[in-house]
Amino acid sequence: MKRIFPRLLTVFLPVLGLDTLSKFWVEQTLEINQPVPVLGELLRLTLNYNTGVAFGLFANGGVWPLVVTGLIIVSLAIWLVHALRTDEIPPVASWPIGLILGGAIANFVDRLPDRRVTDLLDVGLGSTRWPTFNLADSFIVLGVIVLMLMMLLEQRQLKD
Repeated sequence: MKRIFPRLLTVFLPVLGLDTLSKFWVEQTLEINQPVPVLGELLRLTLNYNTGVAFGLFANGGVWPLVVTGLIIVSLAIWLVHALRTDEIPPVASWPIGLILGGAIANFVDRLPDRRVTDLLDVGLGSTRWPTFNLADSFIVLGVIVLMLMMLLEQRQLKD
C-alpha cells in the first residue's frame, strides 16, 4: 500500500494541475465559441461551458450533475482505499487510477463555483465535430482505457 500512494500522487497532481491551468489560460485568452485553429480544422481551441456531464448530458440539471459527480468521486475513492488495503489491485494500477481521479476531481473543482465545466478542445472536420471537451475528460478516458487493458491482460494471464 505504501508503494501505491506515491505513484498515484505522481499522476494525480500533474493531471489536476494541467487541467486547472489549461482552463484558467483558455478563459483568460479566448472569446467564447470563437475557435482558434491549432491543427487546421482537425484540432481547434474553443472556449465553451458545459452545465451537464459527458457530452452535455443532463445540461441545465441544476445541482444534480455536481451531486452525482461528487458521489462518483467519493465511491471511487472508497473503492480505491479498500482495494489497496486488501491488495485487490496491483501497484501499477495506481497510474490509470491517478488519471481517472485527477480528471474527475479537476472537473468537480471546476464545476463548484458556477455549476459548469470549462471545455476547450474542439476536434473534428468541418461541421462534423466531437462535443468540446477538456484535458480532465481526456485523462479520465485514457485512465479507463489503460485500466481496462490491464484487466484484460490479467484475465488472459490467468487463463494461460
